[in-house]
Amino acid sequence: MKILLVSGHRPGHNLCKATGVDEGSLNVELVRSLLPLLSPCAQVGVYPYERDMYQDNKNGCLKVSLKDYRYIFEVHFNAGGGRGTSVQLHSGYRGGISVEQAIVDNVSALGFKKRGDNGIVRRSDLLNMNTALRLGIDYALIEVCFYDSAADLALYRQKRQETAHAIAKGIIDKFGLKAGDADSSSDQTEGRSAVVTGCSFLNVRRTPNGAVLGTVKGGTALKILGTGKDPEEDIWYRVTAGSLTGYVWPKYVR
Repeated sequence: MKILLVSGHRPGHNLCKATGVDEGSLNVELVRSLLPLLSPCAQVGVYPYERDMYQDNKNGCLKVSLKDYRYIFEVHFNAGGGRGTSVQLHSGYRGGISVEQAIVDNVSALGFKKRGDNGIVRRSDLLNMNTALRLGIDYALIEVCFYDSAADLALYRQKRQETAHAIAKGIIDKFGLKAGDADSSSDQTEGRSAVVTGCSFLNVRRTPNGAVLGTVKGGTALKILGTGKDPEEDIWYRVTAGSLTGYVWPKYVR
């Protein structure tokens, strides 16, 4: 699986005078911590730290091909006088949220209160988020905590490594990733029974990321026959579900 990590701002950007900390440096620090935690389990790319993806996207000069990735995770810290953590998703996104719910549950367990709907905030006014939705790429943005809050910032500084592990664990556990997945194409899933979860309907495709043969409802029992790779080298499960046999995206299979 290919994941793109994005630092929401460059180092030095968005300085908070009250705390003397800039958001960009916090973003980069956390992305640097996430990279080694996720890399054994996935093919992880990082948007250049010295660049601002939003500005590059706005100016039509993105430095990576977003279509090369299956999941984009953008890191931010919040400001504005509040407190707490949230993961933000597009209001038009109809996929499952099990990964994002696990991330925010793990982070809040460190002492940060949840904002929004049990830690999930829906919105549609962010360019990177809109671009990912248009391209059909799963995307999430975390607002780790409020860096203009002395209390939130102190808690984060105390638990910065735990925060990185909490985020990585949510991604690894709910995508079903394992150490060695980044380099191995071996199939350890053949013959396993599973269930569609985290979505109302799941597409069953003729080939990995190919034409849709049909759909199955959330809760449907599946039999995993093996795996296959799409042209981007991402792994898909080959399954049977009733009369359908084809490939499904693993995020929604447990």
